[in-house]
Amino acid sequence: MQAGIELVGVGGVTAMTMRAVCREAQLSQKFFYESFTDTDDLLREVYRSTFHRARTVIESAAASGEDETDSTERMRAGVDAAARLVKDDPRVCRILLVEPIADLTLRHFVRDSIFAMITNPMAATHPTLAPAEDSVRSKMRYATVFGSIISLFLEWTEGNFGDDRDAFVDHVTDVLLSTVSRR
Repeated sequence: MQAGIELVGVGGVTAMTMRAVCREAQLSQKFFYESFTDTDDLLREVYRSTFHRARTVIESAAASGEDETDSTERMRAGVDAAARLVKDDPRVCRILLVEPIADLTLRHFVRDSIFAMITNPMAATHPTLAPAEDSVRSKMRYATVFGSIISLFLEWTEGNFGDDRDAFVDHVTDVLLSTVSRR
């Protein structure tokens, strides 16, 4: 699993061949097939594991926000945790944000899982972000917001916004809150 995270997080989905995974993990192919049916199976687990890690970090930070009753403060704490996570480990950003755009198999997996990704962790930081219905308009609204968030986090991870994490977190929080207010 760690070999898959390293390969996808650094070189993308195309870098994760079965042989590359075995070489990175220093295991034979036999051990690969004892754990996974194929590289797509491993890729889904890499994504799930990375998503779970990010979700845990964000939800934990949101739950321990300065004022646990203030949903805006909880959202800001979650965004701050996400900003620190992707800055400290850029592989998280690549696995969760870049590769689902670049790889059709992963994109379909993510799209099929989108409801859970929208409602958790976003709903944990701001309950009104959870979609009220499964309509086309709702899907377009969330695709627009997440497209913006993806772009912001990519630029942040690459260092294009400087080092002022507070300014970045404030801006991303404002983008998310503007979505809530338009709802």
